[in-house]
Amino acid sequence: MSINPIATNLRRLRGSRGLTQDDLAKKAKLSRIAYSNVENGKASPRVNNLQQIADALDVSIQELVTPVPTINSLRFRAKRMSTGHARDSRDQIVAEVAFWLRDYSGLEEKLSKQRPNVFKNIKANNPKEYAAKVREIWKLENDEPINDICGLVEHAGVKIKLLKSDLDVFFGLSAYDQNGYPAIVVNVREDISVERQIFTVAHELGHIVMHQGSFDGGFAEEREKEEKEADQFASYFLMPQEAFEKSWKENKGLHWLKSILHIKRVYKISYRTVINRLVEHGVDKKIWESFNFEYQKQYGGNLKNHKEPHSLDPLDFLENRLSALTQEALAKELISVSRAAAILDISIEEMRDRINAWSLVNESATV
Repeated sequence: MSINPIATNLRRLRGSRGLTQDDLAKKAKLSRIAYSNVENGKASPRVNNLQQIADALDVSIQELVTPVPTINSLRFRAKRMSTGHARDSRDQIVAEVAFWLRDYSGLEEKLSKQRPNVFKNIKANNPKEYAAKVREIWKLENDEPINDICGLVEHAGVKIKLLKSDLDVFFGLSAYDQNGYPAIVVNVREDISVERQIFTVAHELGHIVMHQGSFDGGFAEEREKEEKEADQFASYFLMPQEAFEKSWKENKGLHWLKSILHIKRVYKISYRTVINRLVEHGVDKKIWESFNFEYQKQYGGNLKNHKEPHSLDPLDFLENRLSALTQEALAKELISVSRAAAILDISIEEMRDRINAWSLVNESATV
């Protein structure tokens, strides 16, 4: 039986936005029965009705009529999703990722810019060793901070996508495109700290390196052992033990609170990662309570709702490779302006502004 892409896309898009059929029908200025017939595949919508639905959902008609590409190698692990809205939001994330992977891979092929997967044959005994081997492959010194994790990972051939989702249980996922090249997706919702976003990249990289057998294309609940291993990988990848010990000794004269805050800023990690490392190496777990008390005492604020003290700026976490490939493809007239806008998920007006910005820099730059 053939699948009706319009009906499938409508159910997913409407559900991910938390709308009922009646809600969307009213927004689209259609009767509930007329809308319901379209979503249930009982009627083919007229072009003007389809445009009204697209406008109500703030998407293009193309997004309503195009089948979602298949991702065969996907690792989407999350806590139990008990509501239809959560499941539809998850499916919407996967749909966005599927189109993004298709477009990204297509650009790489047009420009002959595919980069090999360097993680296939890495072997180690534990997450700490895996982290050390990846740092060695990338020629990172043992005490070297990672100042631009997106740039580092993209240079190694891992695609990075930053998206915003209101799905509370979602921080990131990893996948492979149709050619077997790895990709990482990160939720950059405003209430998720930049430190957490950076850690998510490292965490998902850990899955790519250590858990290649778990990319099954389906959905499952978190596997506690794998999640702990990915967390350990991320911690030691971002801040090797030698680096941590060196920094801690260098900060010996500081109050331990300031030492934690300083280390977190140097290695662009959460204060939680630093405290976890201290606990892992024998410091009493009461340091969690002490940290909250001392922080409030010295800085007058609290750390409720996972607040990150002295947080990094979003400019510390930017991906760029897809934009650079799009710019090159446009310059070589391999894609149109409208196609470039679709690839970068921006409007035509925004695309033209970006082209003007590129031209300004290219024409006046002397470096």
